Amino acid sequence: MLVGDETFAKLMADAAPAPASAPGMKVVSLRHLLALKCHAIKHGHEARIVKDADDVLQLVLVNRVDLDEPDIRDLFLKHGTAELYEKVKRLGRQG
Repeated sequence: MLVGDETFAKLMADAAPAPASAPGMKVVSLRHLLALKCHAIKHGHEARIVKDADDVLQLVLVNRVDLDEPDIRDLFLKHGTAELYEKVKRLGRQG
């Protein structure tokens, strides 16, 4: 995903060093990755919605993201949609 300079600076500020197998590289933070995925679902190509939505659900499950946390809900509503938030919340409880 291409982002503007200001957004890229925010992503880099919170990025973590990559594993030793990729020296000098950085990995975007979980919150920023969720924001990017939500944005892609809201504004992206229809052909990617299912893949990106599954990625969001898996990130939430694997990282045990508390979807009731106000900051997480706000992230979904700012970068995604209320419908996406509610679906991930419902599916996350089943998983």
